[in-house]
Amino acid sequence: MHFDTQDQLVLVALLVAVAGLLVAAPVFRVPYPIFLVLGGLAMGFVPGVPSLELPPEVVLVAVLPPLLYLSAFFTSLHELRANARQVGLLSVGLVVATMCVVAVVAHEAIDDLSWSAAFVLGAIVSPTDPIAATAIARRLGVPRRIVTVIEGESLVNDGTALVLYRVGVTAVVAGSFSFWDASWRFAWSIVGGIAVGLVVGFLVAELRRRLDNPPVEVTIALMTGYFAFIPANAIEASGVLAVVTAGIYLGWRTPELTSVQTRLQGTAVWEILTFIINALLFALVGLQLSRILDELTGVSAGELARYALLVIAGVVATRIVCVPIFTYVPRWVSRRVREQDPDLPLSHSIVISSSSSRSASSWAPSLCRAFPCRSSFGH
Repeated sequence: MHFDTQDQLVLVALLVAVAGLLVAAPVFRVPYPIFLVLGGLAMGFVPGVPSLELPPEVVLVAVLPPLLYLSAFFTSLHELRANARQVGLLSVGLVVATMCVVAVVAHEAIDDLSWSAAFVLGAIVSPTDPIAATAIARRLGVPRRIVTVIEGESLVNDGTALVLYRVGVTAVVAGSFSFWDASWRFAWSIVGGIAVGLVVGFLVAELRRRLDNPPVEVTIALMTGYFAFIPANAIEASGVLAVVTAGIYLGWRTPELTSVQTRLQGTAVWEILTFIINALLFALVGLQLSRILDELTGVSAGELARYALLVIAGVVATRIVCVPIFTYVPRWVSRRVREQDPDLPLSHSIVISSSSSRSASSWAPSLCRAFPCRSSFGH
């Protein structure tokens, strides 16, 4: 691909604008992902700014594995096991409930939207993103147990949503839906993903246990997410669950695998890398929104706003209703659950219900797949 002088100047201007947005976000006390999306949206309408290509494979294969691995690596296995029941109900049950509610709302509100397409939309908006919610929770001094539930839910529900999304897209393309095929895919995705993650985690742990070279160890850590994600995807299992499993396993074993020097270097590298990846991802998504709006011919801005508000209302209402149900109904039904978890104030479920920012792992690649953009650099 050839870059002429004008293309290079435009690229430099975009990088300067992104840097400016990152600097301005703390000044205006706005979370930088929101600031970058809005800034990217504004830049997308500037004359002369090209449409940048963000293929879904870039998000799913190149961007998602390291971010997931980092989140899983720093998740406490002990705390996750202690809250496994609630995390499981939210990461599977709430995702399915959200998908169904959004599908019904979208099918009834949007003309000529098939049930299959409505369920795909529901799968796209069903998972949550841990970054914003957990950052705010820690800043406000929210109890660690709530943060653990939010993080655990967001780690696992990405896998659930991506499986449902894949099933929905298959149904749209094939024009039919098979309950047994979907159930088999879902079960295999979970079992296969966890199995691949455990195998990869064990092999990487055995390799790192024999190393005493911080740069090499940090490099292997950066690659571990890909080691788990790509093989799991190849056998049509959940790459997300594979990465999460490998990350939790290696995080549990890390005291015996690494030195203090390696951990310090690795932490610094991870912080910078994840910040840059998130910044570029949200800015690129914002840049693509103008092109997406151009593709939606024949639909007025008022109609689009109404559809968006209805979908948002469905997502928020489902979470507000379902989180207390999934939290307290098992306690009312099972005496064993009450004995194991005797003290659970209502404020906990209220805070968890409020942590509903959506995840980029499903909607970013979905936007790109639905509205593919072609780069104008070099033309």
